[in-house]
Amino acid sequence: MIYLEETFKLSPASPESLDNFVEFTQERFVPLCPRLGARLVAGWYSHVELFAQVTQVLEFDDMGALKSFRTKTSQERAWGEYTSRLEEIAPERRSRLLEPLESVPPDILHQAIKESQQKPLGAYFLAVLEVAADNMATFMAGLKQGIKNYPIIASWRPIAFKRNQVIDVWKGPIPQAAYQPANDQSRQFFRNLRPIAPHEYLIPVYTLPYSPLR
Repeated sequence: MIYLEETFKLSPASPESLDNFVEFTQERFVPLCPRLGARLVAGWYSHVELFAQVTQVLEFDDMGALKSFRTKTSQERAWGEYTSRLEEIAPERRSRLLEPLESVPPDILHQAIKESQQKPLGAYFLAVLEVAADNMATFMAGLKQGIKNYPIIASWRPIAFKRNQVIDVWKGPIPQAAYQPANDQSRQFFRNLRPIAPHEYLIPVYTLPYSPLR
């Protein structure tokens, strides 16, 4: 699988802009995806980098499917109309390609999507880690064991640049809203993790109405 992550900075950054973006995306973008060969797997917003910043994640079977999608978008009039209006709503945006780490197969994400459509969670969080040099294999082995005990539903890394960065998607909001002393399980978890991935930050994200992952 290949994932196209697109992040949009709305202008102005306000609840009204977010409402307008959701309405516009439901009307113009969502119907186009299957027609052009893209699978929308997630749409969420966060307030960490910028208020009401939106991220969408598209899934493709391989690079060939992504190339076909890009060819179709260049030939589709409705896509041109969509992007033209999008430039007004979100004048600043960026995109990058991600690949899944084999430790967390895409089937886990697909199952999480199905479950969330029956019982929406509404919130997830991203653990963004920088893995130490030459420790990716060790990290992936630990991650493979970790998904047996922790609600990690996807693990991606950039295809270009920052190849040591990993984005883990966890179910539910960040669980600890206020300070609590670390328990034994947490202490041991981070004692094992920190030598392998010294740097990490968490991003709480909130799903949008059109997101398959809810």
